[in-house]
Amino acid sequence: MSYGVTFTNSSDVVTLDSEFSRLVVVEKGTWSGSGSGVFVPFVKTITTDEPPLVFARPSQSNLLCFCLIHGSARAWTGFSFVGIAGQATSGKWFAGAFKSEPTAAYGFRLWDASSKLLFDSGTPCAQFTRTITGWTYLGSVGYPPGSGQYRYSWTAPSPLDTGDYMLLNNIAMDIAGVTSRQGNVYAIWEYNNNRLVIQALGVDLPAALYIPVVFAKPVS
Repeated sequence: MSYGVTFTNSSDVVTLDSEFSRLVVVEKGTWSGSGSGVFVPFVKTITTDEPPLVFARPSQSNLLCFCLIHGSARAWTGFSFVGIAGQATSGKWFAGAFKSEPTAAYGFRLWDASSKLLFDSGTPCAQFTRTITGWTYLGSVGYPPGSGQYRYSWTAPSPLDTGDYMLLNNIAMDIAGVTSRQGNVYAIWEYNNNRLVIQALGVDLPAALYIPVVFAKPVS
């Protein structure tokens, strides 16, 4: 940058810059409910053009699928997902966006050249911690047996005991079939094995998985 302000940490990593927004926490909370479906409303409408990034951390081994961000551009109202019917689900979540809000009564604020507020010292930030992009294929089984559908499974060496939250937006994606319809994506937290398993249900899905799973955590 030719002018402005940049902050770096002790590892020479840029933590704040007058040209780029930080990922800030615009909403956070907890959820509890049943696996048949959970809807979590935002306390206030999130007004970003694009859907907010919703990160979740289950409190117990669980399954998350059919994840949705509810609302529309500049009017996002909450998120939902489905788990395992008959199994309770609970955990923590936060919604992030690359847009700060003027919340501090005093402190420090930073704008870019177009007057967009990049940073407010009263708005908590979050940081991306890791991404899974390479998966190990575990195989497939007929599900339900004789239906012509198969449940495909993948995992990766990425532990769950770090306190990180998983991005739900990517879990809302489908996997394209080789020649026919797509398959639904499921994320399974296995605390007993300290791993994440991604599953997809479809007819002719490929053995390779290319959906990245992204983790982040609020900055305390």
